[in-house]
Amino acid sequence: MTDSLLQLTERHVDDEGTVKYLWTLHDGRRVETVFFSHHAGPGQCLSTQTGCAVGCTFCATALQRPARNLTADEIVAQAVEVDRDCRERGMEVPWRFVTLSGMGEPLLNYDNTLEASRRLYEWTGIEVVSATTSGVVPRIYRLAEEETYVQLHVSLHATLNETRRQLIPTTRKWGIEEILEASRHFARTRGRRVIVNYLLFESVNDAIEDAHRLIDLLDPALFEVHLLLWNEIPGFDFRRIGDERVHDFRELLTEAGLMAKAMPSKGREIQAGCGQLLAERSA
Repeated sequence: MTDSLLQLTERHVDDEGTVKYLWTLHDGRRVETVFFSHHAGPGQCLSTQTGCAVGCTFCATALQRPARNLTADEIVAQAVEVDRDCRERGMEVPWRFVTLSGMGEPLLNYDNTLEASRRLYEWTGIEVVSATTSGVVPRIYRLAEEETYVQLHVSLHATLNETRRQLIPTTRKWGIEEILEASRHFARTRGRRVIVNYLLFESVNDAIEDAHRLIDLLDPALFEVHLLLWNEIPGFDFRRIGDERVHDFRELLTEAGLMAKAMPSKGREIQAGCGQLLAERSA
């Protein structure tokens, strides 16, 4: 089945064993998938769209337009093919988690994302299927009521709406408080914290005041925070902050009772890190 859905076009491996796969689909469109491993075990980062229409100003995937929704078969096929490649290289991988956080906004491809998550949970060994959204409020409420559980990650990246609109222009429809209210509902309904992704940019959202506002916004019983460092993309006007600054920001959050983790950047050298995926450039 998967042979007709995905054709492996390129495969890149870095020194840590992170692998980036470039697939060509039946219609000639291209999409990327990442295999990586950290302390929680091996995982896969799957794409749900070819490109992305959300238009984050810090993300290379926004350059690939127009976006096409992947079918549930195409989403699952990425996981199957990565598993096949690992086994062919002698790796008996006990998959721990799959994250729908690659190219695209999964909640704008809702039905296929949900169906793919159901199938992935049926796959032996998968413990957690997560999805990262820029904050599609109606779909967050809908997802909270589904029978299939998806761990929700919300990409907040700012504590002020003005700053967030500069980073994610197409999310003007819903402000920070509306997104967080939907996320609170999700956490209460599912009985599990929502993970807030906060991508730190030098002199944009990394001030002490930002940390204090984030503390005021987030209930520790309902949220935990993943702090991310921006992965450099040629031609983009952002700066990656230093590890010490991340440490200080995290300390402020944890001292206030929030569970906060500084997440390692994987695959930067092969352009496989968060925000770096770009399978083709729009003309």
